[in-house]
Amino acid sequence: MGTQRTLVTATTGMALVTAVSRISGWLRDKVVASYLGAQGIGDAFVAGFRAPNLFRQLLAEGALHATFVPTLAEIDTEGQRREVHRFVAAMTSTLLILAGLVVVLGMWQAEPFANLLAPDYRAIPQKHALTVYFTRWLFPYLGFIALAALVQGVLNVKGKFLLSAATPIFLNASIALSVLFAAWQGLALAPWLVFGVLLGGFLQLATQWVAAARAGVPALPGGGAFLHPQVRAVLRKALPLLLSSGIYPITVFLATYLASSAGDGVLFCVYAASRINELVYGVVVVQLFTALLPTLARDERADETFTFALRLQSLVVFPAMAFLMVLAKAVAGLLFGGGRFGPWAVATTGNALVAFALGMPALAWVKLASGRFYAIHDTRSPVKASMLGVVVFAAMGFLLTPRWGAPGVAAATSFSQYVAGWYLGWRLWNQGRAPRRDVLASAWRHGVSAGAMAVVLKLVAEEVAFPMVTSVRGALLVGSFGLLGLVLYVLGLWLTRAPELSEIRKLLPRRMP
Repeated sequence: MGTQRTLVTATTGMALVTAVSRISGWLRDKVVASYLGAQGIGDAFVAGFRAPNLFRQLLAEGALHATFVPTLAEIDTEGQRREVHRFVAAMTSTLLILAGLVVVLGMWQAEPFANLLAPDYRAIPQKHALTVYFTRWLFPYLGFIALAALVQGVLNVKGKFLLSAATPIFLNASIALSVLFAAWQGLALAPWLVFGVLLGGFLQLATQWVAAARAGVPALPGGGAFLHPQVRAVLRKALPLLLSSGIYPITVFLATYLASSAGDGVLFCVYAASRINELVYGVVVVQLFTALLPTLARDERADETFTFALRLQSLVVFPAMAFLMVLAKAVAGLLFGGGRFGPWAVATTGNALVAFALGMPALAWVKLASGRFYAIHDTRSPVKASMLGVVVFAAMGFLLTPRWGAPGVAAATSFSQYVAGWYLGWRLWNQGRAPRRDVLASAWRHGVSAGAMAVVLKLVAEEVAFPMVTSVRGALLVGSFGLLGLVLYVLGLWLTRAPELSEIRKLLPRRMP
């Protein structure tokens, strides 16, 4: 019961910070969509911003970060303050060199890079020129975010997590305010978009650097780049992880390539749909995974804990999937509609959102199942699942995108997640670590309740004309449907006697009298 309470309370607490960050991210995307639109400069910005983010998983949040943090924690535990400073200084110098080389190369080869990401944009000279411009001048963001990830590792080792979780708010606010200022003054949007991204990256780094310095570990460059024993150990351990870290950039590259080839505006619409889909995934599933991983690693009743986490995930994911599929266009209109993001863009985003939402259960399962493997130090199975998913995504993407456009890219993504999830389930079953059967019983109850909710919402929604722009009326309508859906879903859970209702009520912290 104590482990289950930890999962519920930890997920709830961190979800609040993540929710604020996600809301700021939506506000940023809303401003960009309204003033840029899906077509032309909107597509070019998304493609250009993808360029530095392709390397982010490698130099910022992937292999290097995963090996740097435990190495630093080991040294810090031994109380070797001087050695901690030397190691951080040497690692900072190493990362400055690596990120600097990638940034210089990316800016120098911006046009070939843009041609790889979005080759079809060459047929539209102005759009192609903007894509190259964004690719070149957004690459320095990689340097800021790579160093910010290093400093984040220092803060995490010192037991400080909240600031790092909140720093995306600085980036989101910087981009949104820069675009609003440029529009207010009648200035060209492209340079101010670049300024907003770079300023946001600098703030993400600067705020965490100050916090690390106050914690006694300033991330200043020093001697020992590539030569310090612990730095060499980090690099040596990171090499095998580069394969798994490289899977994400490959997927992003393929998605960008496919969406950019499907027509003007499709890339931005796919991006917008994925951002909506990530609202639930990022706020609930990622935080559940964060709380689950260390718990599984030290919990003697890991199978029971894993099963409970899956039931908790299912409880949230199924109604979210059903709600988004039924009200996809209404939600897309509410969150992005208006300004230069017109009816075509809203409809295209809504169609893609249906396909993305369909894969939400698989995406959530893959995340938690991967955590089960990580807890037993099996990194190969998740890597193999990811590689299989990339192959399936590529095959389905090239098959579906020419026929369906934006929904084709999203459908290929969802299908690849189900295949990857099947592989992880098969591996868990063979290892005797499959979740208990009550997961299926709970998933059945959740699925039936969500399905019944969806049918009622669909019938009612057919009689309502939702505005396809961001508006108070749209917010009230979607909110009302959300409240109705919640009541219907809870009623379905009660009728099917879902045990999660009483379990969560017992596990949530009780207020003091």
